[in-house]
Amino acid sequence: MKNLSLFTLLLVLSTSLVARENPFEPTNAYEEEAARMIEINEVEQDYDVEFQQEQQYINTMYEKMNKPVEEKPKMVKKPTPKPALTEAKVKKLIKKAQKESEAKTRIIVKKVVNEPKEIKQVVYVKPRLDVTMEKEILPFVKIEYDNDKIDIHSKYKVTNKLTLPGKKKIILDYAAKENFYTKRETLDSTSFLKIAIGNHKKEKFFRVVIELSELPENYEVTYDNMMVTIVKLYEM
Repeated sequence: MKNLSLFTLLLVLSTSLVARENPFEPTNAYEEEAARMIEINEVEQDYDVEFQQEQQYINTMYEKMNKPVEEKPKMVKKPTPKPALTEAKVKKLIKKAQKESEAKTRIIVKKVVNEPKEIKQVVYVKPRLDVTMEKEILPFVKIEYDNDKIDIHSKYKVTNKLTLPGKKKIILDYAAKENFYTKRETLDSTSFLKIAIGNHKKEKFFRVVIELSELPENYEVTYDNMMVTIVKLYEM
């Protein structure tokens, strides 16, 4: 009897354990998890709908912001048409212009007639008559000349007088030991054109060259200790 009761108890316990391990039988824990999953799905679906609505709103606002604003056409005032010129008005304007032109012409003519004529004065310059010119070429050489004569003043003595064949020049050498650069001057004379003074310091002299308008035989040269005179000769 005791054995039968023990067998019966074990059978009931085994049946109860098998029933709980069946995965297809719903339990409280399964039901709770299923309910939570449904809530999550509902929340995700609601979020998807809200996200789509927000995205659609953003797209709509972006399109409105980027849409070019249509400017309203401005009202342009039509210029008031000028009255057409009639033939009578044209003739009147022409006559007015002619009268103004004639009046200006009369004023100009009147000014020209009344203005005094300028008297042109002719100034005659008398030809130069042996005006003596003076010039200091160097501190120790001074000249006086006109159209007929030239005087060369110097504190040094003339040591040599030269003329070159076919050359319109007279050359004078002075004994001196001076330091200077060559000097050249153009003379305002019809007989004596130019004068040049060159230094020969090593040879202890300087040279004076007078350029003439004619050959040297047409001139006379005289000199003393302080002055050389050259005179132009004329045929009698």
